[in-house]
Amino acid sequence: MRKLYYYDDNPKIMHWDKIWSSTTIEQELKACEIETAPRVMFLSYIPKTGKILDAGCGFGKWVIYLSKRGYNIIGVDNNKLVIEKLKNFDNSLQVELGDILNLKYPDNYFDACISMGVVEHFEEGPLSALKEVYRVLKPKGLIFVSTPTNNFIRKIVIQPILNIVLKFYYSSKKFKLLINKQTTNRKYLKKNRKKIKRKKKYYHFLEYRFSFRELLSFLKQSNFEVLKIVPHDFHKSNNHCIGLGVDFPFLKTRNSINFELNFVGKLIARILNNISPWMISASILCVGRSLKERE
Repeated sequence: MRKLYYYDDNPKIMHWDKIWSSTTIEQELKACEIETAPRVMFLSYIPKTGKILDAGCGFGKWVIYLSKRGYNIIGVDNNKLVIEKLKNFDNSLQVELGDILNLKYPDNYFDACISMGVVEHFEEGPLSALKEVYRVLKPKGLIFVSTPTNNFIRKIVIQPILNIVLKFYYSSKKFKLLINKQTTNRKYLKKNRKKIKRKKKYYHFLEYRFSFRELLSFLKQSNFEVLKIVPHDFHKSNNHCIGLGVDFPFLKTRNSINFELNFVGKLIARILNNISPWMISASILCVGRSLKERE
């Protein structure tokens, strides 16, 4: 389980506002067509007659996508900016401000829950979020959960490079610039906490990156049986790749939308995806079923 941190000039809520301000709902919706793994899973597993929750919906691309196809889906997010933008985009959408750790809905209310790239952002771990989803799901209700992972390239390339940087450039100005936005070096952050505060920098936990065994374990601890687990990226489109785009920004196009790759990036993605999409997949996607007994 890998833990990532970052520095920022703004409090955490402002950090997320900045992230959501850097994209548009229209761009997010375009991703639905190339984000094959979740799209196929949703359409294959979720019954149209049931109630669906998107827990941590963000810009609501799946709320919009599934609503247009006749699904009864409600989106909940704790960011006021994205809820306002979604309402302005389409006031008929069922989206609301809320805390996925303390949902207002009663027990056994939903038939399925989507949570894409959300539970990894709780520093105490994902169990509280997963157990709250379990509470509001009906017996045999479905959960679709996606979290970042340490893929093969991250293990054999990114982490060794980071370790070399930590060893040889621990105190250098160049290294301090490198970790200015994001770091996994907790020791450095603790040692320099006072200096960071003097510079009015904010120190934040960013996310965990789970192995598929770790994610499976969390789901089982939350009383879900896992039905399927797949790599989650744009691996059906060799023109886009979140994993390569995040780890090697120089492989993206200049004005990249949805992690569109340049010529070299596309070539690398095509080769590695043909070997195995797990090699460069940014995330893991699981579908599970609640083991709750019917009353």
